[in-house]
Amino acid sequence: MTAVNDTDEPWTGDLTVTRRAVTGELLAKESVPVSVAPRDAGRVVLPAGLAGGDLLVAELDGERAIRMSAEDPEMHYPPADHDATVEPVAGGYLVHVTARTLVRELAIHPDRLDPAATVDDQLVTLLPGETVTFTVTTDQVLDPVRLTSHPVLRCVNEARP
Repeated sequence: MTAVNDTDEPWTGDLTVTRRAVTGELLAKESVPVSVAPRDAGRVVLPAGLAGGDLLVAELDGERAIRMSAEDPEMHYPPADHDATVEPVAGGYLVHVTARTLVRELAIHPDRLDPAATVDDQLVTLLPGETVTFTVTTDQVLDPVRLTSHPVLRCVNEARP
């Protein structure tokens, strides 16, 4: 794994690495020291390899990377299960999504409801219990049910209607 430091300051600390099943179950946890010079990249040697169907989660200073043991079609993810709520705010909406299962590369496509609508983030992977909030910018009134349903809210392991 490569750690990239895009800042003007050295990046040092203990990288927390967890190995998890696709169900989210914690299988192992280790710390790995990391030291990367400013505007540089450094190789990080991770703990022992992944078993089929597992994933590694590496976290340091609020940054996170997730590595799957195989390509998405071979991962046998559980069907995505999540709760989604919509909160109207000035200039658009906040869409809160809380995962009950692993939700792989969650994306929201508000432009399917309003071609001028934009969103602040995409392709977010959530572990069970985690929440993400997307900010949707639009001057149109959008239906909250449609905003949180297929084909607007999508992920790799979604249950297809």
